[in-house]
Amino acid sequence: MELNKEQEEWLKNFQIQHINANRGPNRGPISEEFCLKEHPVFLETGFAMQHLPDELKTEELCLAAVQQNGKTLEFVPGALKTEALCLIAVQQDGVAIQFVPSELITEELCIAAVRNVSYALDFVPDALRDKVTAGV
Repeated sequence: MELNKEQEEWLKNFQIQHINANRGPNRGPISEEFCLKEHPVFLETGFAMQHLPDELKTEELCLAAVQQNGKTLEFVPGALKTEALCLIAVQQDGVAIQFVPSELITEELCIAAVRNVSYALDFVPDALRDKVTAGV
């Protein structure tokens, strides 16, 4: 996945700040190279999505984040949430169903979420619950 220059700059700064903040009081700052090459926080966990400004979020970046951590769907702008992206998110982590817009919730999506993790059923709309339990 390629990032544009704005995304790269933001990510570099975020990683440096995040990693340095968690290194402990007796450790000096780490290098930019370490952050980008050896510890790519965003690409490993999707963690940075919650901090990334919406104007820097792209379909490709959101997809990469959701594939790593389905719950990052919470931080995907509404305009970028598609049925396909939501399905990928719940297949990665069924609990991500709680971040799917109601108009995108389908029986198929709910079944995928519950197959991933049974307690995702807690987030399935009542109207679909019986169908979903029968389909799992």
